[in-house]
Amino acid sequence: MLIAIASGVGIMGFVGYGIFVMSGWQRKASTNTLTGKIVAKHFTPAPEDQISFSRKKGLKTEHIAGEYTFEIRVSEENRTFEVPVDANTYEAVRVGSSFTFLRPRSEQVK
Repeated sequence: MLIAIASGVGIMGFVGYGIFVMSGWQRKASTNTLTGKIVAKHFTPAPEDQISFSRKKGLKTEHIAGEYTFEIRVSEENRTFEVPVDANTYEAVRVGSSFTFLRPRSEQVK
């Protein structure tokens, strides 16, 4: 009986420790996410064909028209970020809209 109680307490302690550690990761993730207003949209034409291979889909080619970027002003940081996006996002979002993105890798909280 005593072994069962000790095992139960140990397992509950382990679960509690896991929850505590995971909540710390959530705090770091939220500090790495920024939201700002789009002040400009840029498209740099650089057409290319990308070829990739996977087991499920085999050989796949994709035509890329160029590089799509947003200039996003984050008032809390008092600076402007240049964020690369895909073509669908570039077409769907307008200048002046709010946009959420990850902080650059070199500035992220580890």
